[in-house]
Amino acid sequence: MENPFVSIVIPAYNSKRYIEESIRSVVNQTHQNFELIVVDDGSTDGQSEIILDWCGKDKRIRSVRNPNQGVSAARNIGFNHSCGEYVAFLDADDVWMPENLFIKIKKFTTGNYGLVHSDAWFIDEHSNRKGGVMAGCEGCLLEHILQWKTTQIPGPSSILVKREVLQIVGLFDTRLSTSADHDFFLRVAAKFTIGRVPVVTWKYRLHNANMHKVVLVMERDILRVYAKAKANKLFKTKWFERECYATMYLILAASWAGDGENKTKALYFMCKVFLSHPIVFTNTVKRVMNRWL
Repeated sequence: MENPFVSIVIPAYNSKRYIEESIRSVVNQTHQNFELIVVDDGSTDGQSEIILDWCGKDKRIRSVRNPNQGVSAARNIGFNHSCGEYVAFLDADDVWMPENLFIKIKKFTTGNYGLVHSDAWFIDEHSNRKGGVMAGCEGCLLEHILQWKTTQIPGPSSILVKREVLQIVGLFDTRLSTSADHDFFLRVAAKFTIGRVPVVTWKYRLHNANMHKVVLVMERDILRVYAKAKANKLFKTKWFERECYATMYLILAASWAGDGENKTKALYFMCKVFLSHPIVFTNTVKRVMNRWL
């Protein structure tokens, strides 16, 4: 356990602009006992040349190329080609800092965690720091993830997870794209304690291609995630379920009013907020009114 073998999966689709920096950040880890599996998800931008060049320079790096199936399928394919006792996922446009793996492995020795994550800096398209810190939480997080109570787990690039946990809860849902990580975190949190390292160990890249900006896909995905949560009986009471749905509808309303630029859809989801949980609706209206006054 002092030097565990870690499998790292990078799902990559048309990431020629960023993949070099992402791979280099893995190779530069202070924890060197790893394998890196880069899943080229049917890219057409020439990123495969960069990936294959790295494979030739470092035998720990392997490339798997398959027809485009989406990020969830790419992560699953990478996992199925892996053998580490710990598994980490790194999006092709994100970057790890050198101590990322070492710090998280050490965290696992301090408690019975199924998954450990850490904080992140935001960076722009040119890798310049932008804004503050994205931080998550620790503990039994299922209810808070269902309630959308701030950020609980920053994202797939932040996590290190035990292989046995993936085998128990299952892999990423290939029907989902923007909310596949949310669904996965719910399933892990339903069975395991989540650990957090309150240190910035990675960088989350903001750019126009970030998937969460596709509001229509986000709507479809998150509605499916909550339907799955309901089917799996993750809501402790009916009233709690209505509160969670109301908060989810509120986020969709804000997304349609903002990035989606569709006021009609925003109004539709605000009506869903009111019908699901009038208190959530009332509190939201009060907050908005206080900002205007």
